[in-house]
Amino acid sequence: MSRYGIGEWYGRPLMSLTPAERRAYATIAMGEAAAPACPFRPMVCNKRGGVCSIQPYREAEQRISGVAGEPVIVCPTRFEQNKMLVQWLADIVRFQLDDVMLAREVPFMRSTTTGKSAGKIDLVIASERQGLRWFGLEVQAVYFSGAGMEAEFMALRQ
Repeated sequence: MSRYGIGEWYGRPLMSLTPAERRAYATIAMGEAAAPACPFRPMVCNKRGGVCSIQPYREAEQRISGVAGEPVIVCPTRFEQNKMLVQWLADIVRFQLDDVMLAREVPFMRSTTTGKSAGKIDLVIASERQGLRWFGLEVQAVYFSGAGMEAEFMALRQ
């Protein structure tokens, strides 16, 4: 039988963590210590629970007995590794990567009552090679909240 569990935790594969590292990450995930830097962007991790991806595992006697498939990204920031999104989008719209201009969190709507920004495009990629052309991308990952992992965090802390 297989079930999903933490694949990457604060940017590191769960199966590569020592028991002491797992306990330390569980303490952080429970909100009892400060989060480490995110390895996929130059900021502190802001994902509740710090789970970057989930992974199917084989289960035997209520313990992990091995990996059963590929990890699934659950944190949108995880897509930032090696400019994965930028390369993918440039390829789709046939832009040369060295010609690409980027803008993030671009406001595109205003509230009719307050006049304040009311919506943002996550990523805009543009090129001037054949006149100005641009494309927007809204980034979504499988929605997952660390709150649902509390029992797993507690078990890993022991």
